Amino acid sequence: MSERVVYLNGSVVPEGEAKVSVFDRGFTSGDAVYEVTRSFAHKLFRLDSHVDRLRRSLAYTRIDCGLSADQLQRLSEDVFERNLHLLGEYDDYLVWNIISRGERPPSPNRHATVVTYCVPVPSANFARTYFDGVTVITPATRRIPTQSLESRAKIANKMNHMMAKFEAQQAGPDAVPLMLDIDGNITETDLANFFFVAGGKLCTPLARNVLGGITREVVIELADRLGIEVAEGIYTPYDVYMADEAFTTGTSETISPVRSFNGSPIGAKLPGPVTLNLIKAWNDLVGVDIVARAIMNLGDNERADLMVEWDKRCATLEA
Repeated sequence: MSERVVYLNGSVVPEGEAKVSVFDRGFTSGDAVYEVTRSFAHKLFRLDSHVDRLRRSLAYTRIDCGLSADQLQRLSEDVFERNLHLLGEYDDYLVWNIISRGERPPSPNRHATVVTYCVPVPSANFARTYFDGVTVITPATRRIPTQSLESRAKIANKMNHMMAKFEAQQAGPDAVPLMLDIDGNITETDLANFFFVAGGKLCTPLARNVLGGITREVVIELADRLGIEVAEGIYTPYDVYMADEAFTTGTSETISPVRSFNGSPIGAKLPGPVTLNLIKAWNDLVGVDIVARAIMNLGDNERADLMVEWDKRCATLEA
């Protein structure tokens, strides 16, 4: 088949034929949870961790999808394998699991809606980010406090994050929002967790105030292997202004260096030395160079120049 397939409520159908009711609570109320797992070199990464978090989100929101953790894992693997033949050599997939509470009246259906599908990782969109970094802005919109909605659950209603993103983009179309909590402490971006380096330590907000990112967990594991002290704590914008370097972590880009915070430059070069070492450690873990793989999805001229530049930056680790 030349069209990707989707799992929808017990059936596997072509992507163009997948239909969800207009009465679905995920559509009408954002009453749904989701999970996104990435592949590296056509192999799903930490799928079990993503499924575990999905099950925790389901338990928290009291949505019964009727599937066990093993069934959800097999479902993701099956949809991934069915679509794998459509990937190019340097492409990878994001496997999405979206589960809503189901349809509301007047529909007679009361079971949960379960959808699993694949989309290619948009590597060409962020390949230059590894070199140029991201611009981070603190928007006026605050992160919903955990007293109101648990931040560790991956809930489909992202309006809070979207409003923060719209505000940040007033400073520039590519600006990323770093949201504060109601007390003015940093939390996370609209799509990723946040780290900064200060005093030789790798600092990141407490897990109770942010989504427990799988990439975040792995970066902490890699830092421990590299002998880098990780300090989870309560941090304000002041701490970020004083940082030696910073980066974000998310499923698609994995690790993205930060260029500036509210207009103030961070670090002397991109990626910073700690960030670069963590990217190298990630590459060793997954068996591919994530930056080189993203670059390969660019045009010929840009690809050649960036590969030379990436080789130069990697050489600094060996100097």
